Amino acid sequence: MDNELYGRVRALFGAVLVVSLATLGVAALVGGSPAVWVRGIIVVVISAVLIALAGRAFRGSRAAYLRMRLMSTIAPVAIVAIVALPHDGFPVWMKAEQAVVGVLLASAAVMVGRKGVRRAYARTGGQA
Repeated sequence: MDNELYGRVRALFGAVLVVSLATLGVAALVGGSPAVWVRGIIVVVISAVLIALAGRAFRGSRAAYLRMRLMSTIAPVAIVAIVALPHDGFPVWMKAEQAVVGVLLASAAVMVGRKGVRRAYARTGGQA
């Protein structure tokens, strides 16, 4: 992963962290349900892990790259379910926040899933 891509991916993961922390702040102000608190904390932790994985991947760790790619690809799928389900315990404001997080993570997944990036982390010069 080159410097420019690393900067973009790290910025996206950082934005997820900031948005998620802001969500916890809103939950504290409006009295979020247990589902809101659990989901909010999970997303904060995931974003911190993704930032750490991006750093390790930038330094050449194939395992960190694969974990980062997997997490940033699967998380938006889970978010679609949260946003789409009508009565799941999440208020509309949190569904909107989750949609933003999903777009940020999907953008990162597209960036780290590019053919050239996959090749850079391939085990034997083939595709990862």
